[in-house]
Amino acid sequence: MENLKQYKSHDFYTSCVILASKKLKLIGLERNKNNLVTFVFDDPLSLASQIIQKHWNRENKIPSRDLIEAINELKTRIYSGI
Repeated sequence: MENLKQYKSHDFYTSCVILASKKLKLIGLERNKNNLVTFVFDDPLSLASQIIQKHWNRENKIPSRDLIEAINELKTRIYSGI
C-alpha cells in the first residue's frame, strides 16, 4: 500500500523554504472559498517539521538561488492556477 503522508502549509515563505530544501516534492495547491492557497507536499518521512525547525534555528544551508527559484515557482503556480 502506498504511503500518503502529506504536509500542508498556508504560509508562502515557509513553503518556499520547504521547496528549496529539495527534500519534499510539492504535489499540489488547494484553494479555499476565499481563494487562499494551501501548499501540499509529499512527506512520507515526516521531514517537514525538521526543515521548518532548522529554518527557525537558522541552521538551514539553502543556496540563495534555490530559494529564489522556489519563490518564483510558487508564485507562478499561484497565479497560473497550476
